[in-house]
Amino acid sequence: MNYNGIIITGTSGVGKTTIARKLCEQHETFQIVQAVTTRESRQDDIHEQYRYITNEEFEKLNKETRLLIKSEYRGKYYGITHEALQQVIDNGKTPLLILTPQSVGELEAKGNREGYAFFTIYLDAPAIILDMRLAQRGEQINENIKKQREEDRKYAENCLYTINNSDDVSIEGVVQLIYYLWSYRNIGGMVPKKLIELMIKCGVLLENANLNNIEGASYDLTLGNEYFQGEVETLDEKHPFIVMNPGDYVLTSSKEIANLPKDIAGRFDLSVSLFCKGVILSNGPQIDPGFRGKLFCLLFNTSNERVQLKLEEHFATIEFVKLIEPTAPYAGKYQNKLKIKDYLPGIVKASAINQLIDDVKNLKREKWWGKSLPLILSGFAIVAAIVMAVILFFINKPQ
Repeated sequence: MNYNGIIITGTSGVGKTTIARKLCEQHETFQIVQAVTTRESRQDDIHEQYRYITNEEFEKLNKETRLLIKSEYRGKYYGITHEALQQVIDNGKTPLLILTPQSVGELEAKGNREGYAFFTIYLDAPAIILDMRLAQRGEQINENIKKQREEDRKYAENCLYTINNSDDVSIEGVVQLIYYLWSYRNIGGMVPKKLIELMIKCGVLLENANLNNIEGASYDLTLGNEYFQGEVETLDEKHPFIVMNPGDYVLTSSKEIANLPKDIAGRFDLSVSLFCKGVILSNGPQIDPGFRGKLFCLLFNTSNERVQLKLEEHFATIEFVKLIEPTAPYAGKYQNKLKIKDYLPGIVKASAINQLIDDVKNLKREKWWGKSLPLILSGFAIVAAIVMAVILFFINKPQ
C-alpha cells in the first residue's frame, strides 16, 4: 500500500507533539505538516507546527475548500490545508500529521475519495499519567476531560497501531518503533527479536510479557493460573502444578495476553520439552490480526506416564508474521476474552480415551474376567446363530 504520510493521534496529554518532534530530530526523512488552529499557542508547541488564526480566517479557508481536514476539539478549531501537505511532499519528506482522534476517521474517508492513504498511529497512556501531564500544563482535570478521553479512545480501533507512550516506556523506544514500522510498512515476513522487543515494550503484540522470554524470532509463552480439567481451576504458589495422567486432556491458558495489530498474525505451538514427553497440542495455532485476548491450548497426554505442568513455566512458543498490508481485524466472539469459561461451549465430558483406560483397568481387576470371557463369547455366538437362522427362515419362506 502506498501511504502519503503518517498520522499521529491520541487524546490530550498523550505526547503526540513530543513524539513527532523527536521523529523529525532523529530522522531527517520526516517533516511535520503545519496545521492551522484557532487556539492559543502553548509552550510545548513545535516551532511553526501551527499557524494561529482567527475563527473568521478558519471559516474562510473552509469555504474556499482549502482544508484537507478540519475538526473542533474542546471548543477550538483545527485544520490542515491541501497546500501544507503538498509542500512537505514537494520537499521530498515524509509528512507527519498530528491530528485529533475524531479527525482520523474523517480524513481516511475523505482520503479514499481523493486518493490519500495514511499510516495511522494512536498513542495512549494510563489515565493517571495523562492527568499528571495535563496538570503540568496547568489544566484542570474535570469530568469533561475524562469523558473526552474515553470518546477519543474509541477511535483507536480505526488506527493501524496503538502504542503505549506512558512514563515507563522511553520516548526513544516509541520513536524507534514508529521508524521501524514505517520502514517495514510494505514488507512481509517473520518479525525478528529486535522488533518484537520494541513492540512488547510499547504494548503491542503481547501484554504481561517478560522480555527475557524473547528468542531470535519468537517468544516463549508461560503457563497462566487458570486451567480446565473437568472444571475450571486456578493455580497459585501453594498449588502450582497441573497433573496430567495418561490419556488426560487439559485446557491451559497463557499468562500473556495477545494484542495484535491489523498487519500482524501469530502462530504458536507446543514447547519441544512437552512434545518429547508425549504431550500434543490439539487446537489450531493461528491467531488472526487484530485479536486481543488470552491464548488457550488444549493439551493431550498420549504417553503412559504422568506429566506435570508448572505455573509460569514455558509451555508454548509463539511467532509473529507481518502481512504485506493490513487486513480487516478479528471481530469474532472471543475478542477481549480473558477467561476460560468464555471459550467453553457448555458441559465438557472427560476424555473418552481416559475413560476407556479406566474401564480396562477395572476389567483387569475382576478375577472372574479371564475365566468367564470364553463362556460369554460362546453364549453371544449361539444367540447370534439362532437369530440369524430365524431371519433366514422368514426371508426364504414361500409366499
